[in-house]
Amino acid sequence: MTSHTHGKQSNVLANDFPHCLNRRSADRASILVLFCVITTMFSTLSPVAEAAPPELPFSLEFETGAVWQSRNQIQIPDSSAGTRFALTDIQGHGPEAQRRVELTWNMNHRHSLRFVYAPLGFSGTGAFGQQVRFAGSTFAPGSPIDSEYKFDSYRLTYRYLVHETERWRWRIGATAFIRDARVELRQQGVLASDSNVGFVPLLSSSLEYDIAPRWTALLDFDGLVSTQGRAIDAAVKIRYDITDHWFMSAGYRVFEGGVDNERYAFGWYNFALVSVGLRF
Repeated sequence: MTSHTHGKQSNVLANDFPHCLNRRSADRASILVLFCVITTMFSTLSPVAEAAPPELPFSLEFETGAVWQSRNQIQIPDSSAGTRFALTDIQGHGPEAQRRVELTWNMNHRHSLRFVYAPLGFSGTGAFGQQVRFAGSTFAPGSPIDSEYKFDSYRLTYRYLVHETERWRWRIGATAFIRDARVELRQQGVLASDSNVGFVPLLSSSLEYDIAPRWTALLDFDGLVSTQGRAIDAAVKIRYDITDHWFMSAGYRVFEGGVDNERYAFGWYNFALVSVGLRF
């Protein structure tokens, strides 16, 4: 947690605003690239057979779409020295562009490993209705505040196929979840930020049901609840196997959780998603 004077503030602001513009441009470019890939695949497809796709060792999936923050409450520190406030009061609820990358290694028919990179960020300008103390600095009510919120995550998941029928597949396992979180507020020469990197073990499960040839319904879940916090990431998707190698999905994801120890930070995020993937 840091606090700086006006002299350092001007350099930080000058560097931060181009970064925000570049990030928004990158988000728009990601969605455009995904749209072009999907359009190209459909325009060049020949009729496909009805047989189930072969089980290949690797799959790479790129997900994008829109994310809304229903709730994002912060109090740092979690004591009388900090004020609890809602970032949505100055950032709004969204939507913002989102992206996510998943790489899965099917070691054999029953054992698999999955790596996920899931960045998440919101920014905006607004004003508080009351005086706010955050990370050692005080912010006045009624004056514009620039804000940045980041919650990037890196995950490694092991899953085991515990049950399988002609149409159903159920896997369970565990996830090593690493968070890289940061909150920053800036107001008229005052800058305060708080960063937190931590590890959380999660339980993991997935359920698949073959609706029809090449169509599959999926439920994907990572989560754990403890006395000092929780983390839940759950998605419901419909996947279509375009060819034996290419597939696409659409669905809804909810990501909710936070901590309540030296910091208080809880958020709830809703995702409308589409994805494209390649088996190889």
